[in-house]
Amino acid sequence: MNKRIILVGPACSGKTFLRGRLEEKGYHFDVSYTTREKRPDEEYGVDYNFISESEFTLRISQGAFYEHVQYNGFRYGTGMYEWNNSDCFIMETDGIKHIKPEDRKRSFIIYLNIVYLVRADRMLKRGWTTEKIEERLKTDREKFKGFSDYDMLITNHNF
Repeated sequence: MNKRIILVGPACSGKTFLRGRLEEKGYHFDVSYTTREKRPDEEYGVDYNFISESEFTLRISQGAFYEHVQYNGFRYGTGMYEWNNSDCFIMETDGIKHIKPEDRKRSFIIYLNIVYLVRADRMLKRGWTTEKIEERLKTDREKFKGFSDYDMLITNHNF
């Protein structure tokens, strides 16, 4: 199997945009599972598999996840099937910590670290409230403080 590409970055850093560009080149992304509500522009089975908290817990007990995390009050996970059959992923920093050493050797992690002003502007364009933006920027600062487990760093928001 070829290397897996894993995208990681704070909110509105361009992960979904880069995902689309890679998919245009023939890469196959996984569809992660989450307990959060579907946003109006998202599609079940395309953006995420939206499942209930109880179904998420059941899947954990069945060993159905390669990795799973809690982030911003919701649960996210990469299914075992998806891990074994996809070559690209979007993960949280805590999810990356769960990658087994033998799998990490075959993974290429791209960290999108775009300046907060650009990200805040993107959040405003999505209709986020000022309070939600400040909360998310604070959460992201904490999550990414000292993050160094990546192979490529993108800081230019016009990539």
